[in-house]
Amino acid sequence: MNTSDSKSYDAYYGTSGTGDADGVYHQDVGSRPLTIGDAALVTSERKAGFLRFNRDASRLYATTLGRDGEGFVKAFRRNTESGALAFLNEGLSSGGGLCHLSLDRSERWLFAVSYGDACISVFRLEADGAIGERTYSGQLEGSGSGVVPDRQESAHAHSIYADPTNRFVFVCDLGMDRIYVFQFDADAGNLTAATIPFVETSVGAGPRHLAFHSNGRWIYAINELDGSIRHYNWDAERGALEPADSVDTLPGDFQGENTTAEILIHPNQRFLYGSNRGHDSIALYAIDPANGSLRLIQRESSGGEHPRNFTLSDDGTLLIVANRDSNNIVYFEIDPEAGRFHPRYTVEGIPASTCVRLVEKGD
Repeated sequence: MNTSDSKSYDAYYGTSGTGDADGVYHQDVGSRPLTIGDAALVTSERKAGFLRFNRDASRLYATTLGRDGEGFVKAFRRNTESGALAFLNEGLSSGGGLCHLSLDRSERWLFAVSYGDACISVFRLEADGAIGERTYSGQLEGSGSGVVPDRQESAHAHSIYADPTNRFVFVCDLGMDRIYVFQFDADAGNLTAATIPFVETSVGAGPRHLAFHSNGRWIYAINELDGSIRHYNWDAERGALEPADSVDTLPGDFQGENTTAEILIHPNQRFLYGSNRGHDSIALYAIDPANGSLRLIQRESSGGEHPRNFTLSDDGTLLIVANRDSNNIVYFEIDPEAGRFHPRYTVEGIPASTCVRLVEKGD
């Protein structure tokens, strides 16, 4: 393999526990050939279960849990040489137990949602990346679809994203079997219901996370409860998500319990990856360049139990999986031309690992 293309990265692992060993871990990573340094806890946090970097990777935003169950978002300044994190400030969300964060396309606003009480928060970001005032607080309401009784008894917001035009915001509601669509005021940081306020998924699907194709028209939803991935056509003029095809993430002969988790599109936009928890696998699909439909290529063991989250390197040669219940992080090497991947290295001892991020050093 050509080592002239070698890159140096900072890897960060978020954990979902509440003990002294929980928080955000850092590790030096080299590619081509793959080299892994020692993992170290760089900030101790309760339930730092989801992490998000800004575009130049100078700021890290993390979900954290207050002592009384409050949902906080924390901002950190990243040292781009050493990988160290310096605390900037924090913001109190309108709900507890945050499960997802994202930035709008201008990176002037931070979105957050909480699962248990289905609350939505929008925060202004200051020029230095610090968290400013909370400009919007809302809550999804409803009795739930009830199809899966112990999971769909009420609304459960599971993720939030700005659309490619930055004029709309999507919120996946696992409990209601809906993907909500909001109009986004990028001057005031406010959300209002769109003309078409939601699209209903299949009953009992439980939409969790979304992945966006770079063409701005194809959006993919991974559905946690029925093990499916649904392709949508996005009409930004009308503000409408139009369902297209759907694929299963599990083999037909699987009999156990399973929930899906993360979904990502390869940097070359030709492949899509999704994770299964229970089957404990990563499923790989080819994206048809003509219509966006998906074709299964590979299912591979995640190398651990309960693959809650994964990420891809910016050059598309590494896939890194956080396996929560086996407390490990598994590095896979990807063939970017074929999309296929195989395991290369396992990092043990990351407690309740639920999020992984990889950013290039010096960015």
